[in-house]
Amino acid sequence: MQVLTLAPEAFDRHAEQLAQMVAEEGHMKYDAIVAVRRGGSFVCDSFCRHFPKERYGERYDVKLQRPSTKHKNRKFNKLLKHLPTSILNLMRMAESNLLSLWSRTKGHARASEVELPCGLVSILREAKTPQVLVIDDAIDSGDTLFSIARALKGINPEAEIRIAVMTETTGKPRIHANFTLYRNKTLIRFPWSNDYKKR
Repeated sequence: MQVLTLAPEAFDRHAEQLAQMVAEEGHMKYDAIVAVRRGGSFVCDSFCRHFPKERYGERYDVKLQRPSTKHKNRKFNKLLKHLPTSILNLMRMAESNLLSLWSRTKGHARASEVELPCGLVSILREAKTPQVLVIDDAIDSGDTLFSIARALKGINPEAEIRIAVMTETTGKPRIHANFTLYRNKTLIRFPWSNDYKKR
């Protein structure tokens, strides 16, 4: 397991690599791109600057976070800025190991309800086999993306959903990405991460 810190320029290069990876899949045209807020929105912003515009239709943002993300304390986040990077890396690895252990022993979280934007729902209903690309920053447990894929299929079971993320951090997530730069438990510290330090 490793922790990779991406400054804004390096992040944009990674997003470009992800866009190239998706673009190499024939000439697939996506009816919609769905960005998972908050991290997935940043990835999608950069991704769309590098992905051929004629290869996708509308972009929609969906908000859904796992409970542990929602409950992180703001005061604790401020403390993170003062800790050495070596300690922050150890904390990230410990959190990832705990998440993996939790998934193995307790099973996956119950699928969350997802409120899809009206325009996206219309696309799903009107197309016979809508092609949807879902973009997020990372897959940890996979619960978030599983819930979103389930919601999309709930509107149209024939929808073909592909998932693109920067990294998969656990060995057996609930759902896997079709496109990912790292599938070897690489943890990424993004420019918007709570423990990211500006240099």
